Amino acid sequence: MANLKLYKISLFLLLMLINIANGQGLSNFLGHWTGLELLDSPNLTYDNRNISLVVSEGGDRDGFHIYTSSCDFLYNEDLDWAYHYFGFDKEYTQVIFLRRFITPLGVLGFEELVYELTEWSEESFVAEYVSSDGTTFHQIRLDIDLLRTSSLIPCVVKLSQNFPNPFNPSTNINISVDRDTKGSLAIFNIKGQVVRTLHDGKIVSGITRHFWDGNNDLGLPVSGGTYIYRLMIDGVVSQSQKMILLK
Repeated sequence: MANLKLYKISLFLLLMLINIANGQGLSNFLGHWTGLELLDSPNLTYDNRNISLVVSEGGDRDGFHIYTSSCDFLYNEDLDWAYHYFGFDKEYTQVIFLRRFITPLGVLGFEELVYELTEWSEESFVAEYVSSDGTTFHQIRLDIDLLRTSSLIPCVVKLSQNFPNPFNPSTNINISVDRDTKGSLAIFNIKGQVVRTLHDGKIVSGITRHFWDGNNDLGLPVSGGTYIYRLMIDGVVSQSQKMILLK
C-alpha cells in the first residue's frame, strides 16, 4: 500500500513537471539569471557559491542560443576558439550546455553537459548534472533578473565577407548592426593568435567599414595565408569569417 502511494506521488510530480515544461520553449530561457550553485567533484567541492548565467540569441547552431556565465565549470572565457551554446530538450525536460572548440581548420571537438530540470517556472529553475562515472555532481539554482534582462534585447548583427578576397595588399570588412552596441573586430592566424585588432569599443547603428592593410598590431606585414576575422558583441562571439592574404 505504501509503495502504491509513493508511486502515485512520484507519477503526479513527474506529470506536473512535464506539463510545466510543455508550456515552455528555448526562448523562455533568454535573459540574465542569478543564483547559487553546488559542485561536488574530485578536484573541487563547494556549496552556495554565487552564479550568473546570461542566455542570449546568436550563434550559428540551430536549436541553440549562446550563453556566458560566471561559473568556471560551465564557461571558459579564456578560450579564444570556444563557442558556448545553450539548448533545451523539451521532451526530456533537460537543459544542455554545449561547448565547441573551433580553429580555422574546423571543429576540434566539443563538450556537452546535460542537466536535468528538477524544478521550473517562468522566473526560476533548478538543474542538476551528474557525470557518467558518478564522480561529479553540479546543481544550479537560478532566478531571472528582470531588471537586467530588459537590457538584453538582441542586436541584429551581420558580418560581411571581406572584399576583395583573396586580397593583396588590403581588404575591407563591413559590420551591420541595428542599434548602437559595444564590440570588437579582431584578426587571428591559424594558430588562434591575435594578429590585429581593427576595432574595440562602440559600434554605431548602421553599416561601418573596417580596413586591414595586412599588418599586425606592431605595424609589421604578416605572411600570406588564411586568416580568421571574428566579431564579438558585448563580450560574446557573434560571427566569424575566413579570408586569404596573397603574397
